[in-house]
Amino acid sequence: MSEPLYGHDLLSLLVEKGGACRLEDLRLASAVAHGAEAIYCNCGGDSFDFDGVIAFLGSRGKISVADGSVTLGLAPACQH
Repeated sequence: MSEPLYGHDLLSLLVEKGGACRLEDLRLASAVAHGAEAIYCNCGGDSFDFDGVIAFLGSRGKISVADGSVTLGLAPACQH
């Protein structure tokens, strides 16, 4: 069994891309790094696919998605 993936694992990929990129580029980076069917979770135990974790992170101010691009938000990631 592999280690669980957390939303901050996806945030780390975004940081590697300079904090902003096209959403589809982040999707591809996620698939390469974690597999196309990766499941992410939050510290509360909720599970998400890629689109779900993007929505979750956006709702928490961790990222911003607009016009097909994603950028780091102002809210800090957890210290997991």
